[in-house]
Parts: sequence; C-alpha cells; structure tokens
Amino acid sequence: MDLINTLQVVGCHFDVQPPGWCYPRHHHHLFELLCCLEGEVIQEVNRDNIILRPGDWILIKAGMRHQTMNTSGSQYGYFNVHFDLDVPEIRSMLATAPYRHIPHQEAERTKLSSYVAELERIIQRNQSPEGSETTETFRFEDKLLLQSYTLLIIHDILTLLRELPAPHIPTAREGSLPATDVAHAIEEKLSQGINEETSVASVAKELNLSRSQCSKLFSKVYGLSPRQYISRQKLNSAKELLVTTNLPMTDIAEKLGFRSASHFSRQFRRWTGQSPTDYKPKQ
Repeated sequence: MDLINTLQVVGCHFDVQPPGWCYPRHHHHLFELLCCLEGEVIQEVNRDNIILRPGDWILIKAGMRHQTMNTSGSQYGYFNVHFDLDVPEIRSMLATAPYRHIPHQEAERTKLSSYVAELERIIQRNQSPEGSETTETFRFEDKLLLQSYTLLIIHDILTLLRELPAPHIPTAREGSLPATDVAHAIEEKLSQGINEETSVASVAKELNLSRSQCSKLFSKVYGLSPRQYISRQKLNSAKELLVTTNLPMTDIAEKLGFRSASHFSRQFRRWTGQSPTDYKPKQ
C-alpha cells in the first residue's frame, strides 16, 4: 500500500484569555479546530452564535468568517489548530457545513482529551525560557509527534461527524448559495487540477461564472487569487516530490503541469529564491 498525503498544520497552540477578550472577525484558507478547555465563550460563525463550554469542540470550514468573544466573567482557555489535507474525500467531509459543533458529551466518547494532553506536553517541552515556541525550535521527533497527534484528532473528529446528525444544507430552491459555498466549489475544482495546466477560465465556465466573478468570489473568501492558490499548491507538491522522491526534474515538471524542466526550475526559483536542485536534500 502506498500512502502519500500531505498534512499542513499551522497555528497549533494553547492559550488563556481574560474576561472581555475578543478576537475580531476574520477567516482563513485552512480548516480550524477549536476546543474549549476552561471557561465559556461565544464563537460566532457565519452569523450564528455558538456557546462553547469546557470539552466542547468546533470545526470551522475554510473561508468562513468568524470571531470569538469571552463575555463570561472568567478566563477562557483553549486549544486550536489550523490544518489542511490533500485527501479529497476527507476535505469533502470537513466542508459539508460552515461549522460543526461537537458537545463535550460526544467528545468524551473518544480519545480527544488524551491527544490534546499529549500535544500540550510536546509544545511545553519545546518552549523557550520566555514561554514562546516556534516549529523551527522543535526537535524533529517532536515535529513528527505533533503531526501524528493532529492526525489522530482529525480522525476522531471525522468519526464523530459521521455519527452526528447531518447538517442542513440549503438547496438552490431555498435560495441562492452563499458566496463562500461558491468559493469552496471553485477551490475544490482548482485542487483537482493542480497537477495539470489548470485554467481559471475553464473552472469559471463550468460553474457558470465569468472569470472576473470567479476570481472576485475566491479572493474575497480565501484572501488570495485563484492563480495564487494554484501556485501555492504547486509549490507544496513540488517540495514534497523533491524531498520524498528521486524523480528527475523532467518528471516532476510533467507531474506539476510545467512545459519543461527549465520552466519548472525558473518558477521554483521565483517562489523560493533557490533552484530545485539546491532545495533537494543531498545524499
């Protein structure tokens, strides 16, 4: 069996905030998982207010505008992580609704709390004396553990989502789909064509949009243009192929939809400031 999938983990951390704290409305191009560890907080997603209590989890779909408000009289402790996976089936399941709220009663049926405790131990032992940490200072073994426990958390969340009642998804007859859903449809089609010479115009045509509408909707939700998104995904794929395979540059260029190895090399240098040969680990 061959399993070659990429997990992107950003902003995995624990924090405590005082009463009255508010994180303003924002959005990411990644999925977000948030667990309330202490206190009580209002999480606003897509104009819905969800109260999170200790042990509650919430999964927020990529592109959803949201904010956090600690209106209680006690401090709010939490764990959160932003992530993405290049597995279409998993991404599709994660994106079925703007958010999914998992009450603590449901979460307690899994090993989520033990995985979070392990992550906290990993982060704590990599903290500097000032109490800060960056992945650059992590030991390689701890980076692997961080990814492993993040995957286990995602696994248990997906298991719970399969068991919980399916969310209500508006149909076209109930009103036009929100701009975020259109943007997610664009993203899904772009991600399916990353290894080809993907055309934003063809994606727009398939979704009955003009190219300018396609770019405007996507940029509004994801904070970058469709072309920038394609470039970012191709760069991630290029880095993975250079590090994990011994494929010649011509094969890598072909896999990623470049006209030639020299075309790929020039573009990779623009992205990273170094050639693919220099980036590739030396034996």
